[in-house]
Amino acid sequence: MTQVVTIQPTTQSPTREWNSGLFACFNDIQSCLCGLFCPMCLLCDISGRMGEGCAYASCCCEVAPLTLRAKLRAEQRIQGSLCNDAVVVTFCGTCVLCQMDRELKSIGK
Repeated sequence: MTQVVTIQPTTQSPTREWNSGLFACFNDIQSCLCGLFCPMCLLCDISGRMGEGCAYASCCCEVAPLTLRAKLRAEQRIQGSLCNDAVVVTFCGTCVLCQMDRELKSIGK
C-alpha cells in the first residue's frame, strides 16, 4: 500500500522590523533607567512577560538575553538572525534589554 503525503502551502506573514531601533533607549526613559541601573530586574521582568518566568532569567542569566531575543523575534516575525542577536547581546546588552522591553510594550505584553 502506498501512502500519499500532500503538503499544503502555508501563508506566513512577512517579516517586519523592530518597532524601535536598538539605540532608541530614550524613547522610554523608564526602561532605559531600569536597564542602566538594574539590568537583572529588567531581564526578569522581560522573561516573566514572555512566559519564561524570573527563575529562567536568574538561573540562566548568561544566555537568557540571547534566547529571549531570538524567541521574541520568532514569535513576532521580526527580521534578524541568531548571529546578529549574538553580536548585539554581546556588545550592547543593555540596549537589547531596553529594545525588547519597548517591543513587548508595543504589542501589549
